[in-house]
Amino acid sequence: MDMVWVKSKVTIPRTVPNAIERKKLFTILANNRMKKLTIIQAPAGYGKTTLLCQWLRHIDESVAWFTIDRNDNEPRRFIKYLIHTLSVSTLNDLEQKLSNLLDEKPSFETIVDTLLNELDTYKEKIHIVFDNFQVIQHPQIHQIFIRLIEYLPANVRIYITTRTNLELPLANWRVKGWMLEVGIGQLCFDLEELQYFYFNSFSNDEQVGALKPLLKITEGWVAGIQLIKISTGNVNNLNSKEILLKAGPYIHEFFMQEILSSLPSSTQDFLIRTSILNHLEPDVCVTITNKVDSLATLVDLNQKGLFIECIQIHPPVYRYHTLFRYALQDELKRQYSSEMINSIYCQAATNLCDRGDYVAAIELALNGELYELAHEWIQKYLVEIFAEGHTLSFGQWIQILRNEQYSVDINMLVLYITTLFSMHEIEKAYEIIEELLFKQDASKWMDGFKFIAVSKIFEIINAYVTYMKDGDLEKAKVGLQTQVNVRKEKSSLYHISLKYNQFEPRILRTIAGSKGKFLPIEKIDALIHVLCESEIKDRNITGVTYGLLAEVLFEVNDLARASKELETALQYGLRFQDPGLFIPMYLLKARICLTRKQFEEAHLLLIKAMKETDKPYWIGVLHIMKAQAYLLEGNISYAQQEFFRVTDFINYRIASKNPFYLLVQGRILYAKNQIEEALQIAIRLKEGAIQEKQVVTFIEAGLLEATCHFELEKEESALTVLHDTLEQGALYGYCRTFLEEKYALQLLHKYWRIRRHNKRHKFNSVPSAYVNKLLQKNYLVDEFLDSFTSREKDVLQLLAEGASNYEIAQQLQLTEGTIRVYLTEIYGKIGVKSRMKAILWAKQWLGY
Repeated sequence: MDMVWVKSKVTIPRTVPNAIERKKLFTILANNRMKKLTIIQAPAGYGKTTLLCQWLRHIDESVAWFTIDRNDNEPRRFIKYLIHTLSVSTLNDLEQKLSNLLDEKPSFETIVDTLLNELDTYKEKIHIVFDNFQVIQHPQIHQIFIRLIEYLPANVRIYITTRTNLELPLANWRVKGWMLEVGIGQLCFDLEELQYFYFNSFSNDEQVGALKPLLKITEGWVAGIQLIKISTGNVNNLNSKEILLKAGPYIHEFFMQEILSSLPSSTQDFLIRTSILNHLEPDVCVTITNKVDSLATLVDLNQKGLFIECIQIHPPVYRYHTLFRYALQDELKRQYSSEMINSIYCQAATNLCDRGDYVAAIELALNGELYELAHEWIQKYLVEIFAEGHTLSFGQWIQILRNEQYSVDINMLVLYITTLFSMHEIEKAYEIIEELLFKQDASKWMDGFKFIAVSKIFEIINAYVTYMKDGDLEKAKVGLQTQVNVRKEKSSLYHISLKYNQFEPRILRTIAGSKGKFLPIEKIDALIHVLCESEIKDRNITGVTYGLLAEVLFEVNDLARASKELETALQYGLRFQDPGLFIPMYLLKARICLTRKQFEEAHLLLIKAMKETDKPYWIGVLHIMKAQAYLLEGNISYAQQEFFRVTDFINYRIASKNPFYLLVQGRILYAKNQIEEALQIAIRLKEGAIQEKQVVTFIEAGLLEATCHFELEKEESALTVLHDTLEQGALYGYCRTFLEEKYALQLLHKYWRIRRHNKRHKFNSVPSAYVNKLLQKNYLVDEFLDSFTSREKDVLQLLAEGASNYEIAQQLQLTEGTIRVYLTEIYGKIGVKSRMKAILWAKQWLGY
């Protein structure tokens, strides 16, 4: 019976309308056009076929396309279809020439050799595509293909798309330089492609930041991105959970139809059961699947391209693709009873705990709603949790238990208070303090031996926070000097190194700094004296207090002593491996360098700090500071580059709520003359500061808002906002924050002139001595004028006297072109855009 030729099997497939051109991949393909063979290997949905369709249409050369299905896994059918493919695309008479030969049923070697000779007679380039090659399992076809590659004419290029590893001599071909391999790493969408897919542009940094969580959850898998867009539309305001909730059914359906349904039931069961694991270790897989050959199963799944990758070779550890894992977990809930699911979670978690991976065990127990087991393990490993830096995880675990109305042990609750303070969850912390005080009245838990360690920790926290509020040292001493008894009891909890800051770039913004409402220096000195005379002197809380003192000294412009005290705090932070202390100190050290115009030293410090931590969040914070440093240097381009890198380390949804991130973003926009956008950020930032009662942020945001109003020629609004900012600054003695805002100089001078000429003005609520202090030349003017060269000062003075460019050039013996260059530099430094504004600035500010 004659074969029926399916036309669509030998035709280049249609691509999705408006599919993104993978230009970076085009470049890779173009640079390797002399290779005999290109293998594109990845699981389903990575755009293998689409890439080749686009590329081959792009180069506009002869193409023979063969879409393979399971029926083609037979040597004679395969060779006939290959000949037919070449006949309908390029070698029109090939089928007729070889028909007699095929009827004679010669060896496949003879057929291949004849085919190679025919290809060689065709002088133009031919591109032959074997799409879906993974269905070919027959050894004879593999031999046909090997001979085809090894004797391929110079004018022919062959392409293979496959989901699985191939039974071909690839190692030999690699060594000979015959082939190009394109894998998952190249096929994944990158951030630029994802942005274009969603917004048809590459320009908006904010859009890019919003898409980073989507890129993380999809891992660049093209089909997953398409399914999410279909199901959610705009992902700007969605977090990962919301994305999965909306797109979950589509993704689940894809994996079930494309992957799971074609697998044996035993393999399906293995995949579904092990989907509860973040990392697939053979021993744990054996426990929950009863498959003693779990390692062999994992290796086989990896070779078959089933959305699994090996992340460690010795000992072997694998992981599923994030979306594949979520789809399998959905199937777990559909196929298994709740009792069976609980049993699977319990077996896996117990195995992990027995092997010493208590963090993974606790998280797995909580995911499986095994709250009693999770509570037991948290209690058992409490000291290790804090010693090994799992403070944030601890806080999340306790919150889950409390949300589920599970009764949490008092030891854990007290340590949870410190975690909440470090995370700025002040109201929650105070709720638990009240809860524990109520329990003390009811059960006298603080009086017994069982809770002696945490009762002392509880007293210290209360005393410290109360002192920061009211400054009553005698009252604070009662709590701060009770640590002696804890040491005598030799409680293991005594050795816990508590962290007091999880994400703030300045200690002043934490509970230790009373959110910027800092005590006078002499009171902080007195507190340090008390701490150093007690056994708390060797605890992290003393280091935090030194850090606070250093920041306050910097704020009041005592740079010499600030430098000294921050070194002490830095040593504490490094000793206790507390990035919440040593990163703010590195930032402070960099700020001091920037104040002294030591830009290179500042950048080197920030790079050094990055090497001290492996925490992505803190690395992101350091990049924000680097962006600010470049801004102060006047290098807007480098500032933008550093700023853009921040969301590589900090989730955009978190970053976009971070005051430090927003402040620098606003400053960059202002420097780029996008004043309205900068103003909106400043207003939003100040509103958040008012809500959180954050003095530092209120002042920083207020200064940015005032300068934006002033630049937009809304002078009354600018002066009013500046006055409100000065009122807060005067309450606590802020100085350095005002001095660092160079764009506010002219506005501050105007504010002072109004004060001097109108004694009864509404602005008089700010002490004149405070404003005068900020305006003293040794504080502000000299420091600002240091940025001008002597020639620029000469040009500025002549400009203020009314001289034209020609007259200035004549007096200084320069060309008019040189004068125009100087004026451009001067306008940039004083923040104006016209000659008239520069003249007014010089007269008002410098008295010219």
